[in-house]
Amino acid sequence: MIYLDLLSMLVIAAGFALGGLAKGTFGLGMPFIALPVLVTVMPYQTAVALFLVPNFTANFQQALSKGLWQQNLRRYLWLIIPMIVVTLLTVQFLIRIDQKTGLLVLGLISLTFVASQVLPIQPVIEAAREKWLNPLVGAAAGALCGLSGLYGPVLIVYLLALRIPKDEFVSALALMYFLGSFALYGSLAAAQILTLDVAIVSGIGAIIIGLMILIGQRIRDRLDEERYRKLVSGLLFFVGCDLMRRALT
Repeated sequence: MIYLDLLSMLVIAAGFALGGLAKGTFGLGMPFIALPVLVTVMPYQTAVALFLVPNFTANFQQALSKGLWQQNLRRYLWLIIPMIVVTLLTVQFLIRIDQKTGLLVLGLISLTFVASQVLPIQPVIEAAREKWLNPLVGAAAGALCGLSGLYGPVLIVYLLALRIPKDEFVSALALMYFLGSFALYGSLAAAQILTLDVAIVSGIGAIIIGLMILIGQRIRDRLDEERYRKLVSGLLFFVGCDLMRRALT
């Protein structure tokens, strides 16, 4: 059972709102932004479980946007399958992780991603290499999710290296998150971390996030590709520094 006073409910609503705005604008950042807020009033695992409904609704919404989901499914199917399998094999790490370790892992993930983007030589992957890279990337993303509850960092770096257009980037990433969520949240439900009351709060959060995504999408439509990439890196650098501070104090 999850017990929330008024202040806790306001904190959760703020976390969902900020995460939804980031999701709509950048196609990512929902858990990166919202988790550090939510863990101020609840355990790390419960905070991850609260993204049950928002992850399904927000990612379903973005996966279908621009009508790209079928081509993305064909292109990344052999990334998604290993990702799901490895998540199921490793999720026990997430179930047992303590609060400070969770924040530390999340912070390290954010800063590692930023570092990969500011290096003088940024990776560029040719589409011809996807056939053998997709399963490796999927397995790595699944292992990371089993530790932290997040697929994103590995997938984000990979898709950015493919240099696909921003709308395709957002749609492909959302499709991977959506399908991967079945493995993650099914495991949390089996461990009784994802309970009915958590699901109810999650459903309310999905409404908040859905509204903020619409606002964020309007912002994204006005961004050029280069500025878009810089804003993604800046966002995660700020979040990563804050997570590290909280994990080490």
